[in-house]
Amino acid sequence: MIATLQSLRFIFMMMIFMSHFSYCDIQSFDAGGDCGVAFFFLLSGFVCSLTYGQKLRNGSFCYANFIWKRFRKLYPLHLLCLLAFMLVSHSVIDFKVLLNALLLQSWVPNPDWYFSCNSVSWFLSSLFFCYLVFPWVYCHLSRDLTLVVLVAYVTVYWLTPYEYINALLYVFPAVRFVDFLIGMLLCRLYERKELQFVNSWTELLIIMMLLITLVIYPYTDAKFRNAPLYWIVLIPLILVFTQEKGIVSRILKTKSMLFLGSLTMPFFLIHQMLIGIISHRMPEMPVMFMLTICVFMTLIVSWGIQIIYTRLLRL
Repeated sequence: MIATLQSLRFIFMMMIFMSHFSYCDIQSFDAGGDCGVAFFFLLSGFVCSLTYGQKLRNGSFCYANFIWKRFRKLYPLHLLCLLAFMLVSHSVIDFKVLLNALLLQSWVPNPDWYFSCNSVSWFLSSLFFCYLVFPWVYCHLSRDLTLVVLVAYVTVYWLTPYEYINALLYVFPAVRFVDFLIGMLLCRLYERKELQFVNSWTELLIIMMLLITLVIYPYTDAKFRNAPLYWIVLIPLILVFTQEKGIVSRILKTKSMLFLGSLTMPFFLIHQMLIGIISHRMPEMPVMFMLTICVFMTLIVSWGIQIIYTRLLRL
């Protein structure tokens, strides 16, 4: 993966973390959650196209190998977190747990189902659908197909009742594939030519645009802020930072940032559980102390999981 994008994963992961951190009078950072999720779907489409595009074009792509690598990288960790949730919450095996174990929960338009168990795993449920259809879509990607998908998205966007925004626009796999598809299109744009205008000022401008979208988030329509609001800034952000030309890119390419970026997936899957456990075990603590402890413990546990994956599973 491009070094700057590797490090950006951790920054957007921290936005998601803050969207789940609510303690005492501190409100959760909802804007960061929607932004982080949109970023990761876009990035996944970009990285898959960048990594496997050439193989798909020359006919050397192996679908079974592609799916197996995605499965081996994510599924054992998902099951581990599911087991941890069941032990902590003293849950029993029921149909919700089975759907969660099979990563099918996002297809049920009910929050009691798609946010069941380790609730953040809904993302993996939707992401695996994107992986399953990625090779076919890449090989047939055209202006006509893109137009059909975008028209379908706009139709669903307008017809979705506000009470089903989460179920249909935020979680539902077929709808979140639109973010993934935009990432695929970004990769094609990236492969065509180098962006000559990128420099430190461009990177700072993009960061300023991102901050503005986070500020105006509460004042935008609930449907629009679900993803399209962030497409406006995340599309140029990914393209700019792939060039690795500015001062921000130099910071992102430091060893410490790359290390934090490598912990993103275990951090994502365990952070909400650990926030709940720590805040329950240590009530009435100063907010900043609690936040520091939650971040630190999540990093430590994520690092341990990463070591196990690297050494035992040889990922």
